Amino acid sequence: MSKKIVVIGGGIGGLATAALLAKDGHQVTLIEKNETVGGRARFLAKKGFHFDMGPSWYMMPDAFENYFKLFDKKPTDFYELLPLKPHYTVLIEDREYTIDGSIENTQKLFESIEPGTGPKLKQFINKSEYLYNAAMKQLVYIDYESLGPLLSPQLLLQLFTLNLLESYHDAVKKHFKNKDLQKILEFMTVFLGGSPYITPAFYTLIAHTDFNLKIWHPKGGMYQVIEALISLCKQYKVSIVTNEPVKKIEITDGRASNVITTKKRYEADAVVVNADYAYAEMNFLEKKWQSYSEKFWGKQTLSPSSILVYIGLNKKIKTKAHHYLYFDRSWEQHFDDVYVNKILPEHPSYYVNTPTHTDPSLAPPGKDMLIFLIPVAAGLSNTQQEYQDLADKTICHFEKTINQSFIKDIEIKEYFSPIDFEKSYNAYKGSAFGIAHTLFQTGPFRPRNKSKKVSNLYYVGQYTNPGIGLPICIISAQIVARLIEKYEA
Repeated sequence: MSKKIVVIGGGIGGLATAALLAKDGHQVTLIEKNETVGGRARFLAKKGFHFDMGPSWYMMPDAFENYFKLFDKKPTDFYELLPLKPHYTVLIEDREYTIDGSIENTQKLFESIEPGTGPKLKQFINKSEYLYNAAMKQLVYIDYESLGPLLSPQLLLQLFTLNLLESYHDAVKKHFKNKDLQKILEFMTVFLGGSPYITPAFYTLIAHTDFNLKIWHPKGGMYQVIEALISLCKQYKVSIVTNEPVKKIEITDGRASNVITTKKRYEADAVVVNADYAYAEMNFLEKKWQSYSEKFWGKQTLSPSSILVYIGLNKKIKTKAHHYLYFDRSWEQHFDDVYVNKILPEHPSYYVNTPTHTDPSLAPPGKDMLIFLIPVAAGLSNTQQEYQDLADKTICHFEKTINQSFIKDIEIKEYFSPIDFEKSYNAYKGSAFGIAHTLFQTGPFRPRNKSKKVSNLYYVGQYTNPGIGLPICIISAQIVARLIEKYEA
């Protein structure tokens, strides 16, 4: 039976959920506080430059394929995927390593750095593939309403092989003693909102997405994924409302009955929240209807926040890769500053996206662009100027590291700090990705997709299952759509 469903928040999780629910015959209204949908995957267009403001790694292509298949579509019906050549370049002090996407070439690279590690890398990737397939088949698409799905004898046996009690770093260092090789394999824990020291070894499955599933770029930028979801929403008559912040979710007899915005009241048979989970609970609901208290959120291990800088150059520069990763010699100290000390790092490790290496259409002819991301602790009280000073210091460092002059040729420079994460996305303590994937923030320990207190209230996106990242949030949308089908039929 058709229901009136209100989706709060137009990030990828909200858009993906809205399209699924509308396809199932529901009357869906999606409400977004900002002027455009996309959430952290919005874009910034200025003077002919097109910057993806957030996610820039297209990984887990199978997750996107599985989602679009639900609409009898495939990703290439909406956008062209370009393979990255190479995948990325890693800079460590005065050393440079290129990961070109070939397992064989990467084995040779590892072997040249630490003899004997070529075969070990292949074993590591094979184990990663096993973990990935096991997780996708039995763990990732689960709603975790109860622990029942985890108690099957077959799965319990498999859980012993998933390295849940070992850290990502411990799993890597058993096979690779060289610090540079460890860093190359460990950096992707940042995509999980964590560090290699607090992320369970189970997540070494991410190596499979790098080496086997490859890394891609949608021509025209990552926002093409958002455009695809908007297209599906329009096809199935989703009403998309922008520039309208939500103020309250009204509860009547234990059910969400209305969503109140700054402009209007929307009746609802069910509500899906894609807004920041912590913010929504503490600001849209009275305390008695909150599944998780302010004290609960204060105890969670948050993902880092980020300082982002979007730079347009009035000339072309020579780039060696679509993605650059710089790892400072104070690698461990940086993670301590983010998760323990909670201060700005003095010598940050950072990431630089140079998308015009693959897709020149993102900048005007004869011009280039760079996007910097510097992970910093969530919950800091630094000023915009302090964030900008650290960003400028990092930009100078990168210019020297790649031995190319570009600072004097900057035409556009736009900053986005932890303060902006709070302002734009209501991000709890400015966190860029929600809560990290620690052992006790994985699977059944993450906040639930269905409210514990309100019978027709649901949550989708990075805070809940399965977790962080564009493809993962698309899976989260499928979990929520199934729950609504189950409970609101």
